[in-house]
Amino acid sequence: MKYHDITPEMTIGDLVKSKAYGDFGTHIFTNMTPDHWNALLASYGFEKVGFVPTLHRMEELASTGKNYLYPLYSEEERMSEWDKESPAFLHFPGPVAGRPYAIIIPGGAFNRQWGLVEGMAIAAALNEMGYTAFVLFYRTKQDAVVAKAIEDMYACIRQIEARADEFEVQAGHYMIGGFSAGATLAGEIGSTNFGWKSAGVPKPEMIFLAYTAVRMKDFYAGYTAFPAGHPVHDGAAAFLRRVAGPEITPEAVEPFDLTSHMDASYPPVYLTANEDDHTAPFSNSLTVAETCEKLGIPHKTRFGKTGDHGFGLGIGLEVEGWLSEAVSFWEEVR
Repeated sequence: MKYHDITPEMTIGDLVKSKAYGDFGTHIFTNMTPDHWNALLASYGFEKVGFVPTLHRMEELASTGKNYLYPLYSEEERMSEWDKESPAFLHFPGPVAGRPYAIIIPGGAFNRQWGLVEGMAIAAALNEMGYTAFVLFYRTKQDAVVAKAIEDMYACIRQIEARADEFEVQAGHYMIGGFSAGATLAGEIGSTNFGWKSAGVPKPEMIFLAYTAVRMKDFYAGYTAFPAGHPVHDGAAAFLRRVAGPEITPEAVEPFDLTSHMDASYPPVYLTANEDDHTAPFSNSLTVAETCEKLGIPHKTRFGKTGDHGFGLGIGLEVEGWLSEAVSFWEEVR
């Protein structure tokens, strides 16, 4: 097919306004703010995040006229609980039926979701590797929203499992993963307090965590070490309110400190991050790797020295190829 032109000089707003991407276009960035709407694609690393192949795949699917966007909740639930209206998932069908599937969870500090770079780009690449993928859009922008986002994650899994024949995927066989806050959420599926056992869903065959944020006790320490008005205090406070609620206390934060709630039954883990990450400190990923080592959990890492945060596919960085490596690891452990 003949694709629409995509250039580094285009803006995120240009993409969203385009009719070429259908429902995919409406989820490029949730809770959009003017700085992102007006930002040039070049400012995100045009090649690094794979804008062109991703947008081409989105255009291919949108051109079929079929529905690929699914609400997580029933009409009755959406009518009775206002915040259940927006949670949804996008379906990226793979080329081969009856295979395991992947669920991708974009990040955004539980305030918004970078659906293109940290969701659709990964799904499109997984399609190229022969897998069907789903991109989850969970509830954000509320105090204590993480517990609701965990509920959304399980609603997504249950719906895919119940409709496995329709989606042409192998029920009970999947990997799940995410980026930044999305990785925080994905990691909880293996925890002893919020994990798959309590939710009654199949255990994931692997979890991938890209520049995750799991050391909630460290975020709390940053919050308490600086006075109100200091960037560290205020940044940690905003994040922790969304994690644990308006009353930021050690007791409220502790249940979400992932490595305090991991045991030997945790699924195999693949980790990728950069040492110079200024948003989710590298120590978060390192701590998960160290905990896996201690507990005997199969794991693999792809860490780079530079590349910071939000790299998505990471093309051209030290971590380039991490997704292919993660998929190979998934195929080994399942």
